[in-house]
Amino acid sequence: MKIKKTIILLIFSLSVIACAGPKAVSKNEKQNDHFTLVKVENIKNYLSVLSNKPVKDTVIIKYDFNYESCWNTLDQQTDLYINNIILSTNDFISKYKIAHPGTSVYQIKEGGKNFNKIVLWNNKILTDGGYLRKNIFTRKTICGTSLILYPDGSHKFFYSDSHFMALQPNKK
Repeated sequence: MKIKKTIILLIFSLSVIACAGPKAVSKNEKQNDHFTLVKVENIKNYLSVLSNKPVKDTVIIKYDFNYESCWNTLDQQTDLYINNIILSTNDFISKYKIAHPGTSVYQIKEGGKNFNKIVLWNNKILTDGGYLRKNIFTRKTICGTSLILYPDGSHKFFYSDSHFMALQPNKK
């Protein structure tokens, strides 16, 4: 009888392990990987059409998802306060672009209308037609995901990235 219970417990334990879902994404988790050069070219072509501008060697994207709740508490603030945050963010990105002339930086949101004011009101944020969500940003995270894409196809994701960590020099 004891052997039978042990076997049942072992089978149950193995089934739990086998059925366990993917590892939960921790805040600001980074993942390094590599895209094919064809995929890099496809991404750059898409970004060029989306932004109506040529894409430089290195690409940095901050991607926000529809139905995101990361900054919803700021929606309680005054419109002036929110506009000042948007202006500050856009100014920071502009200065980054000047300091890194070989890099294209994009703020992009998933299609939809369910965003907090920080994303919804920022006219510098482009709207993805679905290509990036389907092919690159497939793992939805709270506070969005950032990507650094290098010319050779190597790249780094920053998951649950509320502060665009890809632009922080000591975080890369």
